[in-house]
Amino acid sequence: MYKKKVLVFIDNDVIVRYFIANDTFKELEDNYEIKYVFNQDPGRFDFKTNEIVLKKISNEKMIFTYIPRKRIGRWFLLYIINVFRQQRRALRKNGSRQHYLALLEHETNQIGKRNVFLAKIAGLPIFYQLITLFFKKKLGIHKDIIQTINNEKPDILIHPCFLSGYFINELFRASKKFNIPFLILVNSWDNCCSKAFCTGKPDKLVVWGEQARRHAKQYLGLKDNRIECFGSAQFEIYKTPPQNNRKELAEFFNVDPHKRIILYAGVSASANETSYLKLLDNAITESTLPNCQVIYRPHPWRGGLVENEQDFHSLNWKNVVIDPTMEEFYKSIIRNPNRKMFLADYSISNKLLTLADGVISPLSTMLIESLLKGKPVLAFFPEKGEKEVLRLEFIHFSEFIKIKEANSCFTEIEFIPSCKKLISQIGDESIAKILKKKSEYFIANKKETYGYQLAQLCDQINISQKKTLS
Repeated sequence: MYKKKVLVFIDNDVIVRYFIANDTFKELEDNYEIKYVFNQDPGRFDFKTNEIVLKKISNEKMIFTYIPRKRIGRWFLLYIINVFRQQRRALRKNGSRQHYLALLEHETNQIGKRNVFLAKIAGLPIFYQLITLFFKKKLGIHKDIIQTINNEKPDILIHPCFLSGYFINELFRASKKFNIPFLILVNSWDNCCSKAFCTGKPDKLVVWGEQARRHAKQYLGLKDNRIECFGSAQFEIYKTPPQNNRKELAEFFNVDPHKRIILYAGVSASANETSYLKLLDNAITESTLPNCQVIYRPHPWRGGLVENEQDFHSLNWKNVVIDPTMEEFYKSIIRNPNRKMFLADYSISNKLLTLADGVISPLSTMLIESLLKGKPVLAFFPEKGEKEVLRLEFIHFSEFIKIKEANSCFTEIEFIPSCKKLISQIGDESIAKILKKKSEYFIANKKETYGYQLAQLCDQINISQKKTLS
């Protein structure tokens, strides 16, 4: 029996962790012939030696393209122009001037004042149409994409991504040229409010939840019928609690099961994390936060020490331990801060969040994961102040901090009092129930797996195609 063919395009090793490691495409493979297209850039992503790829995907299902990194750089100006155009549109429709000003500040820091000015001018009518036409004519579609589609003759193109990368601009153009439905699986909850489409729009954009749906309409200009909310592929694991009991989990993470366990989840853009951990350690010792113990989990994408930050292992801790599964990574990144991502195992995160009684984080996705588990949380903006919530990379947190039951603080002086409020919520089943319910706005709570929903969507697209042909 003939199976329709799906090509899944992957250009980042984080996508391998989020979609391949947990068998997201397993249900799709039951009814479709699937091949995986990897862009090989050994300087950044060497998929031919990736352990997860080699374990999960057979050689005959792999295709490799060789789109150079400099080509992304050539698309970048058009990308920035579109970011500003989309943000201006959102400003006109929703009055989000503070967001737009935050964008200007953010991009000025990234590419300089002159380039920001040029990007704003280039986004004006007529200029924009001419520049977009120039880019499309000049860059066209990369030859490897054309060759792959000609060779494989796919029925559907799927691209799990950050709404940026090696493939996205090529696939927008190719899907239109070859008249093939194009699905984008959004990798994270922040992508739709901070990224832009340059060369087209997908037939379907699959997002985490209602918040991202709203952002996709507001900032990306998509119609509601092009957006699907499936939840998060990488968070499917949280639907199944680990088999270990509390004593076993506490032993694994080197903590006392009889104490209140607080998880301190670090961030990728590292703050002075040991200074806040020391505040916690002292507060526990002084019984301001009684009967507590802290597990520090460094972010798997963090860099080296920031100014005045001390190495965790150089300090004498009484009530703080480091996640043992992240310890070697932390040591290596402190010695050699190369910003290389560590692909942490989500089964460990599941264990950690099951054990933790509360979670503190300076704005990492772990806060949303904690809501899924119904764990009290504290989001804080270290050393910044409340106005910093307006920064572009924080926009997706603006609704999170409005949750009355979720704690937040913006200054160091508020930190320990906010932690006291956090621990007062531990064990409160009504709080846990509310937090789980609130999580559904950010991550859709579907009984079906992400993979099953994706397979159903592809079936619907095939039915639609048949009706069109008939």
